[in-house]
Amino acid sequence: MKKFFGILLTLALFAAAPAASQINWGIKAGVNSAEKPSNLGDMKTTVKGDQGWFVGPMVKATLPIVGLGVEANLLYSQTNTEVGSETIKSKCVDLPVYLRYELSLPVVNKFLEPFVAAGPQWSWNIGDKTFSLTDMLPDGGQEALSQYTLRSSNLSLNLGLGAVVLDHVQLHVNYNIALGSTSEYSEPTQAALNLATKSKTNTWQFSLAYIF
Repeated sequence: MKKFFGILLTLALFAAAPAASQINWGIKAGVNSAEKPSNLGDMKTTVKGDQGWFVGPMVKATLPIVGLGVEANLLYSQTNTEVGSETIKSKCVDLPVYLRYELSLPVVNKFLEPFVAAGPQWSWNIGDKTFSLTDMLPDGGQEALSQYTLRSSNLSLNLGLGAVVLDHVQLHVNYNIALGSTSEYSEPTQAALNLATKSKTNTWQFSLAYIF
């Protein structure tokens, strides 16, 4: 149901774009800085977020209402998580859609246009989803396998701010908040895997875009 309403929102935003006074295309690239997945604090294995990256095209439309605009990106994105000595690579196609509000600063706007942006993001995993990890049991050093599983798709919320410099270069800092679980972790016991622990990973994103 959340995906259904999200798709309707996206269609509504793009329906508004043809009425916009200006539409610009661009290319965006940046860095993902993943936080530690939630709910995994009691694990024997060390888990922490790591750096990744993203790249892809973008479109920005200025709406007839002063200060409002819409931005959509289609990105290939890689987010890394370190689980013990292993690096889990989440490879996704991301579709973030932002509603933007450009701040009106008369003197500054001649060369710098600050903005705030927020909106939903849909992500589809196109890489490996299940990872087997070798651990050591605490009672005698026997090896056993734990599993780290990524979800096939995710819905999240983006909150950010940025600026357009000299009409062409865009700088953007964004915080991506997962709205549901993004992964599951099953850790071995004496006999078998425990029930999977669901977790969420939120991500800071720092991007640079060139707008044509």
